[in-house]
Amino acid sequence: MKPSSESLHTSAEPRPSIHQAAVDTFFQGLEGHDADLVAGLLADDVILEIPFNASGSTAPAARFEGKQAMMGYVNQIVTSFSRIVLTDKRSYAAEHGTVFFEGKGDLVHAASGAPYKNLYVFKFGFRSNLIAQVSEYSNPVIYAKLVGAPIG
Repeated sequence: MKPSSESLHTSAEPRPSIHQAAVDTFFQGLEGHDADLVAGLLADDVILEIPFNASGSTAPAARFEGKQAMMGYVNQIVTSFSRIVLTDKRSYAAEHGTVFFEGKGDLVHAASGAPYKNLYVFKFGFRSNLIAQVSEYSNPVIYAKLVGAPIG
């Protein structure tokens, strides 16, 4: 039996892509302090880069190559922050398996209890439905102030 045209278009809202769903799951893992959930989404040769740094240099602040290195970073996040919440989340599917995500961070630093609020834009690249590349853009000065790192 052939479905009617009405049943094929039940919602005016576009459905998120499989890659957007993976990005949503990635952030569910971070917010839930569930590093294993994040690990299951990553390609073995994933690369995470944090392009902006507080020194003002054009050199990336950090680069993690491979799943093990990136998971070291993820584990640092989930242990360094007792609260990880992202608000005003939006994701945008682009061409060639790329998803952009933006959100506002509302975190609490575990060691000091200090609030950490930053703005984020992430660029995710996919290969075979696994995250193969991540670029994390945020204000590095806000983080430097939180941890007492030098600025400029």
